[in-house]
Amino acid sequence: MDTFDMLKTLCDARGVSGSETAVRSAAASLLAPLGPVEVTPLGSLLCHVVPAADNGPRVLLDAHLDEVGFVVTAIDDAGFVKVAPVGGIDKRLLPASQVVISGSQPVFGVIGCLPPHLSGMKGYEEIPDIDKLYIDTGYDREALQELVSLGDRASYRTELQQLLGSRVSGKSLDDRAGCMVQLLAAAQIKAAAPAGVGVDLLLSSLEETGEQGAKTGAFGADYTHAVAVDVSFGMSPGCDADKCGELGKGPMIGYSPILDRDMYCTFCALAQKQGIPYQPEIMGGLTASNADAIAVSRAGVRTLLVSVPQRYMHTPVEVVDLQDIEHTAALIAAYVSQLAQ
Repeated sequence: MDTFDMLKTLCDARGVSGSETAVRSAAASLLAPLGPVEVTPLGSLLCHVVPAADNGPRVLLDAHLDEVGFVVTAIDDAGFVKVAPVGGIDKRLLPASQVVISGSQPVFGVIGCLPPHLSGMKGYEEIPDIDKLYIDTGYDREALQELVSLGDRASYRTELQQLLGSRVSGKSLDDRAGCMVQLLAAAQIKAAAPAGVGVDLLLSSLEETGEQGAKTGAFGADYTHAVAVDVSFGMSPGCDADKCGELGKGPMIGYSPILDRDMYCTFCALAQKQGIPYQPEIMGGLTASNADAIAVSRAGVRTLLVSVPQRYMHTPVEVVDLQDIEHTAALIAAYVSQLAQ
């Protein structure tokens, strides 16, 4: 499979935080050629790409598997489904969205709202809270309860699509784009067989609800270095240029008090040497990513965050550039090769 096909396999799978079974299965099949794979108690995937060497560096590559979505909280007498958000949901997007509930079988539905003809345009400019909305599946209550239980997750119903050139759009590119980066990087690292450097790849659960998958996954070994990959804000109309990266201009290399300065400088120098485009991303505190949890694992881990620029974060139409994914992977592989020298 090429990069788009692999990414589509990941993005089209469902995996709302705490219910990552489907995407975990899809990712496990892609990880299998890279090394032994285990499932952690919190549902992350840990792949041992290169065995650790005595007294040598041990590197953790991380990206998160989970996506934002919804959890079923009630089914009313007419069969309409009430939900609560899981992760950061933008309520502006919800009326008229298509979703799929991960019940005993997939159940498709739409998020309904009162049409303006009946509302008399009252509150037309107001955005309804999520507890005022409902999912209409077409089932009555009795039939639906055979398929859907309280606590089941629901996700946006979209598939990854190619746009012009190397741009793609779909749900859950936050952070399946990061997972794709780490899969490509791990394949390059394994092929290069760096001597004296151990490499593990963690595709972590539960980032959108508190980074618990990365926190526990990183604790399992005494890592010396870590590279977390996530998405960050990409330029679109209305965005401040100093807060966003540009799609197609390469990875955004993070600089923050919680991140390792030497790794930042090394990554920037390597990008220049390898002719890989890159963009600095300067942050004044925590990064709101798995890097924050990994950096303070055990006695501390030298950690860097590298991000793929993304438009329309936490929507069903997120957009990234495949070239940024491939450039980010090449830069991470080059870094691990340099550690081996």
